[in-house]
Amino acid sequence: MPAGGDRRFPAWAAMATAAFMMSHQVGGKSIRDALFLQAFGAERLPAMVMTAAVVSVLLGVFGARLFSRFSPARAVPWSFTASGVLQLAEWRLVESNPSLGAVVVYLHMVAFGAVLLSSFWLLLSEQLDPIEAKKRIGRIAGAGTTGSVLGGLLAAQWEDLAGAGQEAALLGALGGIHLICGLLLAQAPRRAAAPRLQPEPWISPRKVLRSAPHLRHLAALVALGTTTAAIIDFLYKRAATETLGRGDGLLEFFAYFNTGVALVSFALQTLASRRALESAGVGRTVSAMPAVVSGGSLLALAAPLFPVIAGLRAIEAMLRGSLFRAGYELMYTPILPSEKRAAKTVIDVGCDRLGDALGGAVCQAALLLPGVPVTGMLLVATALIAAANTWVARQLDRIYVQVVERGLLHRAAEVFPSGADDWTVDRELLESRYAAAPAVKEVKREAPAPAAPPLLLDDAAWCLAELRSGQEARVRRALEAQRPLNPVLVPAVIDLLAWHSLYSAAREALLSARAPVTGQLGDRLADAKCDFAIRRRIPSLLLALGGRRAVQALMEGLGDERFEVRFRCARALDELACREPGLKPPAEAVFEAVERELSVDQNIWRSRRLLTEQTPLEPLGHLDEVLKERADRSLEHLFSLLALVLPREPLKAAFRSLHSDDAALQALALEYLDGVLPGGLGAKLRTILEQPAGGEARSVDQVADELLKSHASIEMSLLRKLRQEGTESERGGDIRGPNT
Repeated sequence: MPAGGDRRFPAWAAMATAAFMMSHQVGGKSIRDALFLQAFGAERLPAMVMTAAVVSVLLGVFGARLFSRFSPARAVPWSFTASGVLQLAEWRLVESNPSLGAVVVYLHMVAFGAVLLSSFWLLLSEQLDPIEAKKRIGRIAGAGTTGSVLGGLLAAQWEDLAGAGQEAALLGALGGIHLICGLLLAQAPRRAAAPRLQPEPWISPRKVLRSAPHLRHLAALVALGTTTAAIIDFLYKRAATETLGRGDGLLEFFAYFNTGVALVSFALQTLASRRALESAGVGRTVSAMPAVVSGGSLLALAAPLFPVIAGLRAIEAMLRGSLFRAGYELMYTPILPSEKRAAKTVIDVGCDRLGDALGGAVCQAALLLPGVPVTGMLLVATALIAAANTWVARQLDRIYVQVVERGLLHRAAEVFPSGADDWTVDRELLESRYAAAPAVKEVKREAPAPAAPPLLLDDAAWCLAELRSGQEARVRRALEAQRPLNPVLVPAVIDLLAWHSLYSAAREALLSARAPVTGQLGDRLADAKCDFAIRRRIPSLLLALGGRRAVQALMEGLGDERFEVRFRCARALDELACREPGLKPPAEAVFEAVERELSVDQNIWRSRRLLTEQTPLEPLGHLDEVLKERADRSLEHLFSLLALVLPREPLKAAFRSLHSDDAALQALALEYLDGVLPGGLGAKLRTILEQPAGGEARSVDQVADELLKSHASIEMSLLRKLRQEGTESERGGDIRGPNT
């Protein structure tokens, strides 16, 4: 649930509304076409289409302002109610004046119906986050398609139900359906928005479209798609009237045709839409319709007969009502509410009707040109326009990621206010400034005894003996005297990195070496036999040294078997990339490391923590909090890697969003990552974060015992090495190990 306890539009109400709404649309289209063609014929259809387009644009602009002013949750139910009342009045008008009634019904179904359909999906887009939308849009559209079947059957059997000559009475039934939709939509709650200092002013659709390239792209997609649909629809209805005549049989034919289309759309919506969105993406899903229409138009040129053209019209309608609708409506879920309310109705209605007008103009021009084969010319035009729309649709994958990124940043700014005009995340959250090991308190050292022999700074053998003496005072004195460090002593000083109290001094000595030490540090980091206590501290030295060789060594460290080594290597790489962008590693290698991290068992993912954050004496009462922090460490490491290849600002917002309690914000973050991560990595991350850990459950005592063992193993390794080197010194000389 979203933060603040916002209620959702009940699923049953959304599905029921979709069913009633689509039954009205299919039944209304059938009576609309039948009344108009009976009164005027197909030759007057292009002019009527263009007239309806003008009315639709005006209503679309009015609807955009209405929904921006009152919000969809308040305005949409009343809009459906008003449509139902008008439909009842049209019933009486058709009975008294069939010609005028046919025009009014056509304008109502084309103009007002389009606004209502767009407003319903606008309301849903504000109630659903992108992940929930992928799951529910298919079911809601499937319920709508079921309603389409019922509406088509109602229209087809209306004469049997109401009696001959009672076609106009169907308008009364359709008016009642819209009244029911108004009651169902009243169940939609008003979502609580983030508090604002002042009401958000209304923005004109023109201004929104001018400043939002993604909305202009959607507008082009709709206009081109509707243009091809209008041309095919004209060819289909023209062929129908030529084949079936202008009698009463048109209503029954259109009703059965629309019912068959609805049945196939339902199957596609139920079986294919969600799978297509998750596997193929938005672009390929939406582009299926124009691609098939383009190819089908060219094939229809070989046999421009009524069944072939009717089949092309059916395929276009099926794909539009299933795959195209699912992908297109998903595009709106992450768009900012202010932009969505100002522009969606204008795009859905205005651009849709603009496409109708363009299609009608093309058809009218073909009719006026003498000696031109109308059907062949229009099929060629349809193929070309649909091919252009296919290219437009294939760009949606890239645009969708940008829209999700923008929506993520905007909502994160509302959920995490910083008190400034521009939202920023604290640098510690993701920018991964590498934190070196905590400073060790300076130990007060006694002055050396007067009888101590002077240190021979030029004697490398003597210095090596001092460094391996095992006595902190002697080792520290030798390190302080070695400025710069003699290259011969570098291996011995690297061994001292495991000595906690001498780590800072050993680090300073290595950084002062006269010769490059990056290669030796990289070799130790890549050596699995080297003590973990040494390997975990090498990344900070490589960070301080910098350079291409340091990056190569750190990239090899991303494959280390110990999580903390990989964690520190990723942090160091991120810092190096911030300092010198030219040192960024190849994206392919980084994504390979990301895939390795995401391929672990979920229990391992949740059980990671840095050594410096836990002691063996940590009380068991805090164990649950420890495990919670450990899960965050895995995610933090993952984002350190992603920061090497992805834009930093949206990545910071996603990192913080995944730690919030806002379900919609978490969904936006996961959707963004799913869009920018290649090769199904986003799905793997979602599986880890959304599903509970699998495998055999472990008790608190078992987990605590494993934690203590993992920490104690390092101390045991150091003690073992100390005993071994102590034995060697007894046999061969004074050189002893550096461990405590």
